Formats: sequence, structure tokens, C-alpha cells
Amino acid sequence: MFENWSSVVFGMECLGCGLVSEKLDPWLCPDCQRMLRNLSKETKCPSEEVVCLYPMESLTRRLIHLLKYRAIPGMATYLVEHSHIMGGGSGNLFPDYARPLYFVPVPLHRARFRERGYNQAEMIARALASHTGGRVCRWLRRSVFRVSQTKLTQDERQRNVAGAFEPRLPLKLPACGTVIVVDDVYTTGATTGACVDALGVDFPLDVKVCTLLYDAPFSATMDYVADCQAFRNYISNQ
Repeated sequence: MFENWSSVVFGMECLGCGLVSEKLDPWLCPDCQRMLRNLSKETKCPSEEVVCLYPMESLTRRLIHLLKYRAIPGMATYLVEHSHIMGGGSGNLFPDYARPLYFVPVPLHRARFRERGYNQAEMIARALASHTGGRVCRWLRRSVFRVSQTKLTQDERQRNVAGAFEPRLPLKLPACGTVIVVDDVYTTGATTGACVDALGVDFPLDVKVCTLLYDAPFSATMDYVADCQAFRNYISNQ
């Protein structure tokens, strides 16, 4: 265990495949870098209102687990910067959205925040904002702690998050721009949809959604098993 961890610390072990390499960037070997770029090009966004940077595959699942459970918040910036949508510059991120951009992270319940120490959705929002000149806005709070969404049907997901979020809006909202609700994974859209609903039907700005990963609903059960195992490993190492 110590040898594996020390090789990560000293920049020798690829966080994607686990093989030792002297050509890390600093986290992935050249083969995993190419795989990540190719995966980003294959992403299919579920709707015109939603942008997902990568599909859920074994490599991206491993990297998102490192972000959530291994205290590597910098992985959010890494994945944003290496996504195909970046196109070599921030100008290609959300080109058709009215500026300025306001990135609203899906909030963690305070109990989950105490476990993790940070909100991964907020780390993603910060990375997106830094590359677009946008702002991170904590305009939502999570008032109810609910079970994991991943093993639920679409109807169960919607019921599970209904009323889980509350608005925490400023007294004076901006007059123009686009609000982008940010999360780590999009499956059925129940969580981000509940966040959009919490902003209110009379919310004056356009609202979009952006996540790092898109997880097709039919594969969600398998990903739930992997997520649970990652969480158990995280707890056992505390």
C-alpha cells in the first residue's frame, strides 16, 4: 500500500492504468492521455440544454473516483482542461451562451461535505469559470440528505431529489447572462433538473447544465457498484 501511494506522490504511477511511467503529465501516461482525448470526442450530450465533457468509461470512472474519494480536487481542472470541447482555448467553451456565465454547483449536504472536505461540483464549476471568465455562484443549498441516485429508476430518481434543493439567490439578480448548473455526472438529469426547478419558474436568466461525465441510464447499476466500492475504500482509509 505504501509503495503504491508513494509512487503516486513522486509522479511515477499513472492514475489511469496504474502502470509506472516517466512521461506523466503529471497524472496520466501517454496512452491514457490519448484515450482520454478520444473519449472526450465521443461524448454524446443528452439534450441541447446539457453539455457533458466525457462519457462514463473505465478510465473516466476511475478519474472521477479520484476526484470524489481520494482528495484530488485538482482532477476537476485537469478534466476540464483536457476535454475536447476546450478546443485549445476557452473561447470554444459554450460559444452560443449569453455572457457573462454564472456557474452554479449542485450543492452537497453538509454531512457529505464533512466527509469529503470539499464539493466536487464546485471544483468543476471553478475550473469552468476560470476558462470562460465566468463566476461561481452558490445560489442553491441542499436541505435534505438523500440516498444515492445511481441504483434508482428515472421516476425514483425524480422523487428522491424532489424538494431536496432550495434557492439562495442574491437580492438583485444579474440583468443578463446564462446560469449553468454544474455536477460531476449526468444520468437521467433528475438531480440537475431538481436544481433548475429550485431556481423557480420565473427565474429571469437562461439556465443550462454542464457535467464532467455522461452515464447512460442502462449502465448506471454497474457504475453504482463501482462507486460503492470506491466509497468503501475511501472510508476504510480515513
